[in-house]
Amino acid sequence: MVAAGVGVAWNRPGLQPAPLRAAEAADKPKAPDEKERKADGDAVRAAAKDFVKLFAKGDAKGLAALWTEEGEYVADDGTTLRGRAEIEDGYSQFFKKNPDVTLDLDVESVHFVSHDNAVAEGVARTHSGAKAAEPTSSRVSALYALENGKWLLALLREWPDEGAALRDVDWLIGSWEAKGDNVDVRTTYEWDDSKAFLRAHFTIQNKGKEGALSGTQLIGKDPRTGLLHSWLFENDGGFGEAVWTWDGKQWRLDAAGVEPNGGETTATNLLTPLDKDSFTWQSINRKSGDEDLPDIAPVKVVRVK
Repeated sequence: MVAAGVGVAWNRPGLQPAPLRAAEAADKPKAPDEKERKADGDAVRAAAKDFVKLFAKGDAKGLAALWTEEGEYVADDGTTLRGRAEIEDGYSQFFKKNPDVTLDLDVESVHFVSHDNAVAEGVARTHSGAKAAEPTSSRVSALYALENGKWLLALLREWPDEGAALRDVDWLIGSWEAKGDNVDVRTTYEWDDSKAFLRAHFTIQNKGKEGALSGTQLIGKDPRTGLLHSWLFENDGGFGEAVWTWDGKQWRLDAAGVEPNGGETTATNLLTPLDKDSFTWQSINRKSGDEDLPDIAPVKVVRVK
């Protein structure tokens, strides 16, 4: 079952009287967001999608054309490329060294800092080859400029995305199946309505037994620790939770649970990505109360949808 100076002090927002804080907030001009400029917001997001498509093709020239003539790219290691020619050459060299790399880009927000300038922020994830265990994530901030009716990149900066986040496991979204000699496990992951949690529904059917064990799992980030945390609820009354940590090759889930009869269980579950459509699941260091239980050998889980 056990399967994140007085003058100085006065300037602190928390020490200012509420009416003063409210007045200051009201005086500050608010940058329009994409809801207020929906067509332009959609156009900026479309430009970001074009970037991903050209990246998938390894089209360095096409990518450079998405920048203004004087555009600038600043990588997470501080490397800076200026101008279309330098940017094109940089991508050309990158694709030669990384022929199998793919890119996912999640644009989280778009806001406008002037009539002709917009800032898009989000997360970029690169996958190096079909067997990549886990993508490399970075935060991205892009300044777009409107030139001749097109939104072009004027400045793109990225920096390392530190700490665990739900997006690190959102590749689980979809339906999965694992089959053994005597058991059939099916699991479907999806976002909850607010995207604050990943929600999973699972069924475990043991051959020769009537009915199936089913339940729900929620995965979220614990703001106290910065780690991913999951909670499990089963239809027979059992429940559990686990803390997720990534060691560079696999997710380690330190889990504890309560059986329907009140017994307590602990285990270490290992989730090891193989590629985007498969992973292995293994349970070790299993205990029920004070009794040691045998390890469960790695089971391959494959995407079915």
